[in-house]
Amino acid sequence: MNGISYRKSVAWGKALGSLLFVLACLFLLYAAFIMDTSFIRKFFCITSAIIGIPFFGGYLYVSLPKALKSDTQLLIYDQNSISDGTRTMAWTEITSVSYSGPSIRKWLLPKFPVLIFHLNNREIWTVNTYYLLTDTEIQSVMKRLRGLISRNGKKTK
Repeated sequence: MNGISYRKSVAWGKALGSLLFVLACLFLLYAAFIMDTSFIRKFFCITSAIIGIPFFGGYLYVSLPKALKSDTQLLIYDQNSISDGTRTMAWTEITSVSYSGPSIRKWLLPKFPVLIFHLNNREIWTVNTYYLLTDTEIQSVMKRLRGLISRNGKKTK
């Protein structure tokens, strides 16, 4: 079985970076309520913390367990099928693959980047990458998956 996996150093970097920003937001709350500051400074500290904690906390919530995991594979595949550990699809059921990059949803919560597999029955199967693949790795993965779909996705009679 072959696989598409992420590097633990990327996961640790994202987790520690997110933790640093969450701690900075907590310090802003500390500065607003404990330190003697002006009303405007309190307002900006509280507002920044309210925006920053859910934004960076979402990344921390996702990246820390991935950094602690010993298995770093996002996808496992062979000649017949591909699996994300929860769902397994035969190559013949997949028509194409695309990538949806990151964005921000309502309430400033992050929308994680996903690989989108378009299936024969017009359904889609999404696999989260959790920001654990770099841009060059994503391009390489997309090229590899498209090649695998074109080679293994043909129905045999």
